[in-house]
Amino acid sequence: MGFFSNKSNNSNQLTETKKEMEETKARFFSFIEKLEQKVEEFSASSLPELVEMNQTDTDEYKRSYQRMKAAVIGQLDNMQQKALEVKNEKIKNFELANDSHELNDLYYDFRNECYERYNKLEELIDQSKEQINDTYSENYETKYQSILDEFEATKNNFHCSQCSSPIEITKIFFTITYITCPSCQTKNTFEPSTQAKQLEHIGRSLAEQRTKHLLKEFEAMPEKAHELYLQIHDLELDLMNEKNKTVIEKTKNKIKELEQEKQFLEEQQPIKYQHYLRAMFDEWNKINPALTEEHERFYNRLLTDYNNN
Repeated sequence: MGFFSNKSNNSNQLTETKKEMEETKARFFSFIEKLEQKVEEFSASSLPELVEMNQTDTDEYKRSYQRMKAAVIGQLDNMQQKALEVKNEKIKNFELANDSHELNDLYYDFRNECYERYNKLEELIDQSKEQINDTYSENYETKYQSILDEFEATKNNFHCSQCSSPIEITKIFFTITYITCPSCQTKNTFEPSTQAKQLEHIGRSLAEQRTKHLLKEFEAMPEKAHELYLQIHDLELDLMNEKNKTVIEKTKNKIKELEQEKQFLEEQQPIKYQHYLRAMFDEWNKINPALTEEHERFYNRLLTDYNNN
């Protein structure tokens, strides 16, 4: 009788624990979904306010804008921290009635499903923070277009100081330049406007702005690799006290999969960086072709420095 009684008790425990896990998972998913809605609504209302404040804040350091941005990111951090605390309390520290293989199998799947759901919330919050940070930017496209418009309006207005013959300005100059008059061969000093003198500075900033999405892809890779490392580390810690062969096998397979993903990311990082750098310098050369040779030397130096580090 004792044997059948134990078997019945184990079956009851398994049924009860499975039910408790399903209920906990449902509540956790509902909690995460509500937080996601809150994040989306909060971000949607904050973004236009931040954009407007960035554009209208006349303070050189945009202190009012910076304070508001910090407050918005602080609210997102609080939501993320709240979700992390609930995940640790309800999922990570979920108590099992015993250490049976069946219960461990159930818990492994339950935990992974809940962790994956939590990770989606983290991704949403990270995206929201990125959008918040992106509200601060100068409009370099407008500044560059202003230089182009000025060039078109003034390129035929320059005259020789000696014979008054018109001298066409064939390209945008951003430094003081000596131009020979085709009529009398007199050397004339051409001084560009204040905004034209900013071409090289604006050119680089604009090139970086145009290729920012590529830089973000590269910058996200080390963080993603570190996240994979932490996941691998957590799974390796789980293995130390695990006795269930099925769970051990699943965990080892998951570790192997994560290690391969991490290795691929690390191998792709230098490729991704060179792709970004090449695209940025191509844009810079298009904006200010007069300094292409100098730009290319700078490109090679940056690439060499990266590869040597």
